[in-house]
Amino acid sequence: MNNPQPVNSGYPIISIIIIVLFISIISIVVGSKVKKLRIGDKPSKFLTVFITFIAFFNNFVKNNIGKHWKYVTPFVLTLAIYIFIANISSLFLLDPPTKYTAVTAVLALFSIVTVQTTGMVSRGFKHVKTWFEPMAFMFPLNIMSDITPLISMTLRLFGNIASGAALLYMIYNITGYFSPIAALPLHILFDIGFGLIQTIVFVLLTVIFASNKTDENDLEYLTKGELVHV
Repeated sequence: MNNPQPVNSGYPIISIIIIVLFISIISIVVGSKVKKLRIGDKPSKFLTVFITFIAFFNNFVKNNIGKHWKYVTPFVLTLAIYIFIANISSLFLLDPPTKYTAVTAVLALFSIVTVQTTGMVSRGFKHVKTWFEPMAFMFPLNIMSDITPLISMTLRLFGNIASGAALLYMIYNITGYFSPIAALPLHILFDIGFGLIQTIVFVLLTVIFASNKTDENDLEYLTKGELVHV
């Protein structure tokens, strides 16, 4: 009897394709159901979960970003959904993409691009000028300060997921036929627990970095009675 090991192709192309297809299908299904809703209709429990989550996420980003929350939310929400599903993908016998630095580096790069473009949207050319403040020769250091989070976020996400995957691999090989019982608590801890924590950290840092690049007037922009649309 073989132990239920995740599919390992040496590089998580198959896992990435499956995860992206899964997210795309769910998004299309939920989107089509939401479009069919009319005023006064009671959404199903399935839709209520998604609507509640997205409304909470919209408010979270809005409270931290301010005026340009509609620009930032789609990028950050995409990061959150993909990272969490990738982190727990080993539960479905997939090779977790986030245990590869090539994948986490791309995710962190996506985060940094989101942060920098948020600054562009909020401040325009003034954002570019901040790279040369307080003096022009500070440009390399200012750029490094923006790149450093890329390195730290890459290593943080990779380290947590890779270490959990390595430990589970050893447990499966040591416990043999009893591996489903022995590995279950560790799957809950590493895949779901640490996977959720790392997703929250990644998203939270992205939102914080983006808010730091946003103009103060935009951060304080909150119209009385304004509703966050799902």
